[in-house]
Amino acid sequence: MDRHKRTGSVWKRVLLVIGIILLVLVLVFMAVAGAVLNYMDGMIDKMNYVTGDTTVSPEVASSIDQEEWISIPSDTTDPVVDWSDVIFTTQPAPPEEAGDHVVNILLVGQDARPGEPPQRSDSMIMVTFNKITGQIMLTSFTRDQYVQIPGFGATKLCHAYAYGGMTLLNQTIYDHYGVEIDGNVTVSFEGFASIVDMLGGVDIDMTEAEAKEIRRLSGGKWKLTPGMNHLTGEQALQYSRIRHIDSDYQRTERQRKVIMAIIEAYKSKPLGEMMAILEETMPLITTNIPKDRIYRYAVGLFPMMTNAKIGSQRLPADGTFQSGLINVSEGYMAWCQYNVDFGANRKILEDLFDETL
Repeated sequence: MDRHKRTGSVWKRVLLVIGIILLVLVLVFMAVAGAVLNYMDGMIDKMNYVTGDTTVSPEVASSIDQEEWISIPSDTTDPVVDWSDVIFTTQPAPPEEAGDHVVNILLVGQDARPGEPPQRSDSMIMVTFNKITGQIMLTSFTRDQYVQIPGFGATKLCHAYAYGGMTLLNQTIYDHYGVEIDGNVTVSFEGFASIVDMLGGVDIDMTEAEAKEIRRLSGGKWKLTPGMNHLTGEQALQYSRIRHIDSDYQRTERQRKVIMAIIEAYKSKPLGEMMAILEETMPLITTNIPKDRIYRYAVGLFPMMTNAKIGSQRLPADGTFQSGLINVSEGYMAWCQYNVDFGANRKILEDLFDETL
């Protein structure tokens, strides 16, 4: 037989074998990918989805407002700001919007279970992923800042969620801060405590005042001390909600400390345990993020959690607002942050979205 014919025959067989191997690898990959997608589908489907929000009636909104009103004592010596002294400065859009390298997910903490009507949002933390700088920033929006809620008028920011859910809260934040929210994740206080317990607790460095307040809230049951403490879910929840020893500013800082501690605890787990915890967490979460976008975020953002630089801040920032009691109705007042310089706070967010940080 001709040597060239034999060589050609050998090469044909080699190519045939290579082709079969490649086909098998493709089929195996497709099978594995299909199994992974099916697993992810099953896990994601356990979340509670919101496809649309309804707004409450003016009567319901008024009752929500009045829950936070304080009767003005006849002998009060505290200054109460009149409506005429409150100034609202909002702009329709930021000078320069964030690019595709930035994803903003708003975490909302509220005292309601999945399926129940939205309550006031006691915690609003925007998690910003900057894919170019590799930075993750936790930005708290304070609940008591006085804003104009579309369709309802002037009141506290935390009421927007109770009035019209995620949609109205996102619109109110955009109207004042010019920041687009790419998706929302809501968890009840009960769900928050369960997530911490799934992680085996979190480590939090506490002040003397914080430890004393937690001991008081527990009736002396929890023997917490100043310094580093390992908190259970219930303890972490109580820590996040402490307010009366200082102010809402410090409370938002405590909430961000707990979120960062949760991230650190989660990052320390082996991959298998990570996935198991994630699967258990899904039924406790409510979101409006479409499934296809969740897949993209899982691929593009999840790896950032491993070694990203994580920072935290509060808005409105110090020096950009006034605070005190506002005369909200005849004989009633409410403590608020007012006369907020939203332009200055918007600049803080623009710097966060920059590609060169």
